[in-house]
Amino acid sequence: MIKLQDIIETYINGNITIAKAEIRFWSINKMQIINCTELFGIRKTIKILKSLNVSDMHITNAFHDYDRQNIDEAKTILLNNFY
Repeated sequence: MIKLQDIIETYINGNITIAKAEIRFWSINKMQIINCTELFGIRKTIKILKSLNVSDMHITNAFHDYDRQNIDEAKTILLNNFY
């Protein structure tokens, strides 16, 4: 199983093409999304997930299920155009 943390780290290290290829084999795991936001920061993680074509719904549901204290910040990040 390819962990989301490894994919994001690959992206941060500049291997964007490899990260985009690996994300296709990652099964949606909401807890991994929350763990990555704690490790890399909410804004950076969401920006990378969006560039890897992870849907807003999956990101929002992860915060709804596991990290309700940060759901408003996540929604704000998702709604803002920060690219």
